[in-house]
Amino acid sequence: MTPPAALTTPPILQRWSAWDELRGAGRNRRIPSGPGLYRIRRSGGESGLDYIGQTGRSLRGRLGQVNGLYHAQMPYRDPHTAAPALWALRHRDGCDFEVAVIQVPGTASQRKALEVTAITLYRMDSGRSPTASFGRMPARYRISSGNNARLAAAGRRNRGGPDLAAPAGPASAPVNGLPGADPASPGWMNWTWNPWTPISQARGSTTGTGLYRVRSSCHAGLVYVGQGNIALRLRAHAAKALRTGHRQGPSFSGDLEASWIALPGLALANLLEHENDLIAAHVLTTGHAPAAQFLG
Repeated sequence: MTPPAALTTPPILQRWSAWDELRGAGRNRRIPSGPGLYRIRRSGGESGLDYIGQTGRSLRGRLGQVNGLYHAQMPYRDPHTAAPALWALRHRDGCDFEVAVIQVPGTASQRKALEVTAITLYRMDSGRSPTASFGRMPARYRISSGNNARLAAAGRRNRGGPDLAAPAGPASAPVNGLPGADPASPGWMNWTWNPWTPISQARGSTTGTGLYRVRSSCHAGLVYVGQGNIALRLRAHAAKALRTGHRQGPSFSGDLEASWIALPGLALANLLEHENDLIAAHVLTTGHAPAAQFLG
C-alpha cells in the first residue's frame, strides 16, 4: 500500500542519517546530543526495521540506554521499552544492530507526531510494523518486567528470557485504509464509524473496546484519537474538559462529539497499530496531530 500522490512524506522524515552501529551509540559523537527520532534495524537491513522511537533529550544518551541488549541477561523494560525484544532477537539470531537518526527541534507533540507518521509510512511500505514496536516479543521469549522501587518492594520485578511456552504475539495488522480523507468523515481510513454523538450521550451508549475519535466545535480537525474501553475513555476525556488547569482542558472546550468503531476481541498490539495509523493519517492530511493528542 502506498500513499496517494497528493500525500508526501514530511520533508524532515526524508533526512535520516547514514546507518551506524548501535553498539556504543551512547559514546558515538556522530550521533547528535539533541532531541529527535531514531530507527533501529538488524545489521545489513534484510529484515526491515525493528523499532522507531523518539526522545526529547539526547539521541546519543537515549541510544546508550539500549545497551542492555548486549548483556548476558535480558534487560528490564526500562529505561528502554524495546530493549527486551531486541535482546531476544540477538539471542535467537546472533545478530547485531544499526541505527539511523534525525535531529528534530521543537515540541514533544511535534516529535511524537513525526514518530507515529514514520511508523505508519513504514507500515504502508512494508505491510507490517517494526518488529519490536507496540510491545511485541519474538515467540519463545518472556518479556522482563519494569524496573522500579515499587515493583522491587512487591517482589514483582523480574527478568525475562527464553521460554518455550511463550507464544508469538499477534501478527501485525495491515494499515486499514489510505490517509487523505477528512478525519471527521464517516468512512475515514476505511472504518465504518458510528455517527457523531454528543460525548455526554456517547459515553453511556457504547460498550467494549475499539477505536474512537473526539471533535470540538472550537477546533478544526479532531481533538483526540484513541483506543481501549470506549465508554471509560470517553468519560475520562469529558472529565478533563471540566478540570481546571489540566493541560488537555483547553483542547476539550466547546461542544464535544464522539464517534467510534467497536472491535471486540482485537489484540492490544493491533489496537495500538490502528490508533497509530489514525493519528498519522490526521498528521498527513492536516499537517498536525489532533489538538490534545500528546498533551498528557
